[in-house]
Parts: sequence; C-alpha cells; structure tokens
Amino acid sequence: KKSPKSNEIRTMASLAEVYGVSKVPDYITAAIPYLVVLLLVEVLVCFLKGNKGHKLNDSLSSIIAGNTEFVWSKMLLTLTTRSLEVTSYLFVYHNFRIESLVSLFPKDSSLTWVLCFLLIDHGYYWFHRAAHEINAFWAAHIVHHSSEQYNLSTALRQSVFQTYVSWMFYLPLALFMHPTVFAVHKQFNTLYQFWIHTQMIGTMGPLEHFMNTPSHHRVHHARNPKYIDKNYAGVLIIWDRLYGTFQAEEEPVVYGLVHPLTSFDPIWTQLHHIFEIGARMYNTPGLANKLGVLYHGPGWSPERPHMRLGDPSLLPPVHYAPQVGPDGKPDPLSNDPDTRALSMGPALPAMLGLYVTVHFIVASGLALGMLPMSEHLPSYMIPSLGLYILLSYSAFGAMFNNKSYAFHMELTRLLVFLVVEMMFWVLYKDEFVFLWYRVPVSDGPHMAVDRPLKLLRAFYLLSVVWIVGRYATLPFFGDSKKKKAE
Repeated sequence: KKSPKSNEIRTMASLAEVYGVSKVPDYITAAIPYLVVLLLVEVLVCFLKGNKGHKLNDSLSSIIAGNTEFVWSKMLLTLTTRSLEVTSYLFVYHNFRIESLVSLFPKDSSLTWVLCFLLIDHGYYWFHRAAHEINAFWAAHIVHHSSEQYNLSTALRQSVFQTYVSWMFYLPLALFMHPTVFAVHKQFNTLYQFWIHTQMIGTMGPLEHFMNTPSHHRVHHARNPKYIDKNYAGVLIIWDRLYGTFQAEEEPVVYGLVHPLTSFDPIWTQLHHIFEIGARMYNTPGLANKLGVLYHGPGWSPERPHMRLGDPSLLPPVHYAPQVGPDGKPDPLSNDPDTRALSMGPALPAMLGLYVTVHFIVASGLALGMLPMSEHLPSYMIPSLGLYILLSYSAFGAMFNNKSYAFHMELTRLLVFLVVEMMFWVLYKDEFVFLWYRVPVSDGPHMAVDRPLKLLRAFYLLSVVWIVGRYATLPFFGDSKKKKAE
C-alpha cells in the first residue's frame, strides 16, 4: 500500500530538507585531507623503497581526472544537490515508497542500518558489473581503469559520466529505505574503496574470504586475460563468490586497459571511448548490430554474435618481466611497472615536472577556494573558472604528452589568467577581484586581501618569464634529439 502523497510539487532541495538528507554530513569531503595524507605516505614509501609505484605523469593525471569530475559537477553544472543518485532516490522515496515496508525498517533501527549496508553493496556490485559488461555503461567507467599503474591516486581517477549510470541500481531501496540511511551508507561504501587501490599491502589472511581487499581489487584492475571481468565487489567479495565472478590473485598483474589509452589529456581521457563507440556503430552494418555495439560487452562483434562479452581468445597477451619473491613464486608487489609494456611515454624533465605540479596545486586551489563564496559572486564566474581549470588541466596533459603545441597552450593559459584578473580589478575595483569577494570598507581588510592577490599575480608573471625563457634557450622537453609529438 502506497502512502498518500501531497499534490504539492517539491523541489529536490526541499525534499532534502523534509527527509533530513541536507543534514547528513558530507563525509567524503571531510575525508579528503586524510586521503591526501595517505596518498603522500604511499608516495614516500615508494620513494624510500626505490620502486616506481608512482610516476608523476600517471599519478597526477589520475588526480586530475578526479578533479575534472569535481569541476564538471560542482562548477560547470553548478549543482547544489548532492548527486543524481541521492536526487533520484529522494524522488522515488517521496512519490512511490511503500509504507508497509517503511514501517518494518525504521531509520533508527540497527537492523535497518545493517540491511542498508548489504543492499547498497549489492547494488554497487551489479552497477559495477554492468559498467564492465555493457559497452555504453563502460564508457562511463573506463576512465577509472585507464591508468597503467595501481596506487592510491588510481582511486581518484573517475569519470564525469559515471553518476548518470549508477543511480538506477539503488532505486529499489527507495521503496522502503529512508533517504538519510541511504545517504550515509552510500558515502561509506565509496570511502571504503579508496584504500584498496594499493600495491603496498599483500594478502590479508581470513579477511580475503569475505572482504574486498587490495589483492582482490588488483585483479579487477588487471588487463591479464585470466583477470578480465572479475572481482566487481565494493566492500564484500561475497557477491563475486556468489555470482561466479571471483578470481584470486595468482600471476603478476599488468594494469590498464586491454587497448591502452596513450594520452594524458583529461578531456580525451573522459571522452575517448564515446568516440570509439560512435566510430564502431558507424562502421558496423545493420541497425541491430549497431545497437548491439551499445548493449553488448566492449569486446563484442557481429562476427561472433553469440559471445556477448567478446571472444577471450582475441585478448592481446600481456608482456612484463615478472620478479619473484624469496619463495620463488611471482611477487606482484615487487613487479616494477617500468618493466612492462607501458605506453604512456617519457617523464618530463625535473624542473618542468615541478612547474606542472605547482601550477596544478594552484589551479585546483582556485576551484576549491571559490566554491564556498559562490553565492556572493556573479552567476557566470564559477562556470567560467571551471572552464579555465579544464584549460589548465588540458595544458598539463599536453606537456605530459610532449605535444609540440604544449608551450603555446601553456603560455596562452597564463596570459588568459593575467588579462582576466586585471579586467576584474579594473571593472570592480574594491567590490570584486578575480579570486576574492569583499564588502567595501574603509581600510583594514584591504591589505589582507590584496597581498595574496598580488603574490598570485607575481607568481603568474614569473611563470610567463620562466616558461618563455625555457622555450627560447632549451629544448622544451629536455632532449633535443627527440622529435616533439605532433
């Protein structure tokens, strides 16, 4: 029996207020400082052990992919709701919940919280499996698997489109599970999956039987033929054991895509598989086959229509130089990524790598610093800054890719910032500057606001001088014998 619903049309924001979702803490945002600390500790451990578990171009590109998702959702779309998953959940719960079931699972019941944990993790398993086994959904998840390394930064490598696929797998819960319970457990399910993206931890004894561990998830990120389409679990590996998709870690893992992504450009990273699907549909004869490209697996072809996920015999073999442990068995933790068939290209010279790192921190800081004051700023400012951040990330990707146009793109990015910042100063004077909003007052606070702005302006001016000087006096990518990539 469905409860009577008011005819009043409520906005999602008001529903979030009514059902208490707006009061649920944003645990993921609160956890970011701790996640950064864990990532830095992993980088330090890799450095001290002398292994190549982190490469600047790959790790920074993973973080940039995560930030691109943030820029898309929070700055370009300027969403004020938590996510499409929570928004759709609120809509279904408000309009279609079954009161007889709701009464069985009150939000303050321990049984309700345990059941919600299990059902959300079960829903995640089926979303994750669908994201690998349906090509259209794979386009919204492939970004996460495009790194050829496996470390904590890989956990941050996310697609801007994934939330547009995942939301539907949790909707059955909205028929009876209170939205606040869902909003809490959905965040915890996501947070749990951060730490399993590491090679620093081997196996974990009895926990391997029922929990998703780093060992199980390494298998999931592998491109070894025997590991493809295995271990979809979020928190509990029991779902893979139950549904026949479990695979233990047995041979050294080679990470990345079956057909590697050979670019660090963040926009192409997000879009490349969509273009690939479009090209395959265009070149595939017959309407039924064209649609099959969308809803079958990524490896499916009309030549083998009965193999929905593709022909495993056509998977390319992996090439690596496996290292062995003291017992003579393959040791996945000591397997140096640089011994594999990596396709991501050479590292940047040290000073250019440092330059990109510092500017990445500054650009990301602009995004994080502007959002809290967005309600005080002109409506166009946050989306405009979002576009500038994406331009910055694309320029960094061009440098990582050793593109011939990288210098000109980076110089343009620096000059755009300086010109726009000066325009805002001229137009708004004491009311607005590009990075800060302030209410005009007579004296005191002006110096506190102007000083960091002047430092940032000086930083960009010095960056222009440095990068032009490097381009004029040195091979930009540090090796005059190498041809610059077109």
